[in-house]
Amino acid sequence: MDPLIIPIVGMAIPLVIVPVALGMKHARRERELEHAERMRALELGSTLPQDEPWWTPGRLGLALGLGVPLGVFACAALATAAEGYHAGIWLAAAVVGSAGVVWGSDLAARGSVSREAVPAYSVKPSVEEDAFDVAGARG
Repeated sequence: MDPLIIPIVGMAIPLVIVPVALGMKHARRERELEHAERMRALELGSTLPQDEPWWTPGRLGLALGLGVPLGVFACAALATAAEGYHAGIWLAAAVVGSAGVVWGSDLAARGSVSREAVPAYSVKPSVEEDAFDVAGARG
């Protein structure tokens, strides 16, 4: 065995152990901060951005505003290719596609309102703690 292996291994141990220990300490501190943030958000009755569903009203409105007209006009094109041109097909496609754009943009606009501005999302009721008389509290 080569005698240089002992000093190389001796120097490699701190190069491995110290970064691993510091990384674990950092991950622990990060989890503590995230927990404190989550608890504070629960106290205030709000949600964190990572807790929100992916299908927000804005994204759903965008999907409807784009998907409905594309689907309707694709179906109208297929119907025209199969049956020939009829003005009623394209008129119906235009009406349904326009309605999809209008309702999709309305849903997207409603979704852009912040939750703090809407009191309906408040989890905790705004009443005093002593507002209700509890039978067990009378002694």
